[in-house]
Amino acid sequence: MACLAKILGRLRRIWAVAFRRRSRAPTAPARHLRFLTVLAVAAAVGVASVHFVRGPWVPDEDARRAGRLMLEGLRELGRMRREIGVPIDASLDPSGSGLIGVDYSDITTSLGDLAAKQTSLSPAFAGLVVKWLKEAGVRPGDRIAVTFSGSFPALNLAVLGAAEAMRLDAYVISSVGASMYGANIYGFTWLDMEKRLFDAGILHIRSRWASLGGIMDTHGGVFETGIVEGEAAIARTATPYLREGTPATVEHDALRRMDLYFEGGRPAAYVNVGGNVTAIGWINETHLLDNGLLRSFPSTDAPKRGLLFRMHERGVPVVHLLNIERLAAANDLPIAPRTLELQTDFAAARELHQRRLLLLLSAWLATAVVGTALRAIA
Repeated sequence: MACLAKILGRLRRIWAVAFRRRSRAPTAPARHLRFLTVLAVAAAVGVASVHFVRGPWVPDEDARRAGRLMLEGLRELGRMRREIGVPIDASLDPSGSGLIGVDYSDITTSLGDLAAKQTSLSPAFAGLVVKWLKEAGVRPGDRIAVTFSGSFPALNLAVLGAAEAMRLDAYVISSVGASMYGANIYGFTWLDMEKRLFDAGILHIRSRWASLGGIMDTHGGVFETGIVEGEAAIARTATPYLREGTPATVEHDALRRMDLYFEGGRPAAYVNVGGNVTAIGWINETHLLDNGLLRSFPSTDAPKRGLLFRMHERGVPVVHLLNIERLAAANDLPIAPRTLELQTDFAAARELHQRRLLLLLSAWLATAVVGTALRAIA
């Protein structure tokens, strides 16, 4: 409040200088500068009001618990990678998480952005998932439908951490395939990671079904040796196998998954991580989707639309995690953090929000001061 009082005092002084009465009528430049001053002051007041009314997001206890679970899971998976003898490349994974994969293996499905994979490691993402689920009306004990690919194992962990923290029943369908730098290492697929976290008692949720993932036709994706490796991962983790053939059969595959997700009733929310074709569909409208808790959808009834669209049509709130750097920037999370610290990330988000506010407010105040000074000279 002291900060707000200081700002208001500064604005009053500017107002007094800008609008003191003069014996002569204002000239055209003076009227222009007066308008500029009014605009600047109004904008400054608006920015300050938004900050004090809305303020930065403050995580609640469920969000913090989810973040702690994610951080604990990240550390456990880092130990797992070292135990199985897969070295961590510090140039790709400066935080040493172990969750940054290689550029290519036979279970690599598509291109992937390294900075996006590094950004996904922030434990604060688990808290954001809690925030979105609560905004969607999800309550403890509810059942949610979840789709994972292997492309963002850290975000898969974030969603499971959120589900654990909120005591949700998660119906998870995962894919083995992963884009570049995802969970694309033999013996260290997402299904292997998930099983390790379950066996360690960190998480109590596992995938109910698994598919190979990728794009099973001439467009590329998992094939030949990758199919063998993917099916081996499904077998060794004892996960029921969903055989899919996207995009050629995306409509059939999406409808079958909808039946699985709706067993026992309508889920309270649907969460998708990554670019699984069955989830996003094989249509141009996919590129019009936003991230996070989706507020709007492009209109389409295309047969090859994915689960995101079909869940929305059935009245199920949708949380979509893709384009991770943009998602992080929109929520004031660090890009490609070099350390894995929950409190640091939450604090950094608040600090970044306040720094942006201060820069914007300073710019508007500077405009008002300069305008007033020029008017006085005129």
